[in-house]
Amino acid sequence: MAFYLDTYIAHRGLHDDKKPENTMAAFKAAIKYNYAIELDVHLSSDGHVVVFHDETLERLTGSNGKVSQYTLDSLKQLYIKETKEKIPTLKEVLELVNGQVPLIIELKVFEHTGELESEVMKVLQGYEGDYTIQSFNPFTLKWFRKHYPAVILGLLVTRDFSDTTLNPLKQKLLENMTFIPVIRPDYIGLDIDTYSKVQLSIIKHFTFNKIVFWTVRTKEQMRTAKRLGANIIFENIKP
Repeated sequence: MAFYLDTYIAHRGLHDDKKPENTMAAFKAAIKYNYAIELDVHLSSDGHVVVFHDETLERLTGSNGKVSQYTLDSLKQLYIKETKEKIPTLKEVLELVNGQVPLIIELKVFEHTGELESEVMKVLQGYEGDYTIQSFNPFTLKWFRKHYPAVILGLLVTRDFSDTTLNPLKQKLLENMTFIPVIRPDYIGLDIDTYSKVQLSIIKHFTFNKIVFWTVRTKEQMRTAKRLGANIIFENIKP
């Protein structure tokens, strides 16, 4: 079976209070337990691919503004959640992991231009470990399918659009995975808190039931995923 379907995936690394999400400490912990690593990437203002989840810095660093407004040198001055951990670059993470466990790289793309996509692939050039690219943005995945057809792609899907400004039509198009025939994703990353029977039916038809549920936080959700033959992106538990 494919590595992204049979290796448990640690959400933003194996993080806790002492090892914050998307930090080298959390990634080292995931490697120790042989979990695949899910991580998120953005571009700094000077074009470096950095590993960070939020669009803005406040929740994790206490600083104001967006990640994209800071240079790499400025970002490297910040600490994550009052620890000694700093924002890593994707290049630094690749050097740490070095193929020991698979990577699930989520691109945080709000306005698709191809810039982040292109820079990510420059960093990944020559990397010999297993990895997938995933995103909620279908245009990002379409870009990868066109320019790097061999890259493993995951389309992220939810029915919760409470934190977006998308109109109802766009929400419905994304919820029903209308772009599947164009993107031809290798798997669907499905929100375990909002999924529907209709979505499961669509996925079964188009991707032969290749599902990775996110974000699994309880043993009950783990059992649900197993019953449906799906892999998991997990946190707050240890499978």
